[in-house]
This record gives sequence, C-alpha cells and structure tokens, in this order.
Amino acid sequence: MSSKFKIDYDVEEDLLYIYNENKKSSGSIEFGDLIVDLEKKGSVVGLEIFGASNYLSELTNKKITKKDLEKMENAVFSFTTRKGTIIIKVMLPLKKEHVPATIAVQDMHYKSPVLAQAR
Repeated sequence: MSSKFKIDYDVEEDLLYIYNENKKSSGSIEFGDLIVDLEKKGSVVGLEIFGASNYLSELTNKKITKKDLEKMENAVFSFTTRKGTIIIKVMLPLKKEHVPATIAVQDMHYKSPVLAQAR
C-alpha cells in the first residue's frame, strides 16, 4: 500500500528526511547513509538519507541536485517485508516526472528459520 509521505531537506547537510507525519517512530536502524525509522509493529514511518543528492543520483541513475531536493515536499512511499528484508519504494517528484527509488535493507527483527534450526 502506498502513502504520501512528507519531505524535509537540509541543503547544508544534504540530508533528506521522508516521513509519515501521522505516525511516530519507536526506534531506528542505521545502514550506512540510511536511517530507517520504525514504529512498534515494525512498519516503516521514516527514512533519512545522508548525502542524499549523491546517494539518490547513484540509486536512480538520474542527476538529482540539492536544488531538486529543496523543491520536494511530498513523495509516494511504500514498503514491504520479505524474509528478513525491508524493501522501500519511493517515487520522488523530480521536475516533470516521478523518479522511482527502491532501497532494500535487512530487517533486524527477522528470525531466520534456518538459523533457528541450526542451534
């Protein structure tokens, strides 16, 4: 299910924050240049991207500048969890198009049935 998430951008730090303004984070997981904010049930409620202009340019194969990010107010955001992986999909409003960005991160709460049997 997709939702419209709010975007805040700090141009000096090149830090992009995409978040659901109606939900609160109960914890975060850091993955290099990413911080994923989760609510208690494990739903993704926010995503912080450090070095956002470079990170997103590399991820999408499109030139995304700091000016582009400053203009963004909302993004279409969805996520799904599959066997220990959180797959985050964001549609970024860039100029006259929406640019898709897909990010996969490990679900730190996932307990592998293979590892559970090995113990």
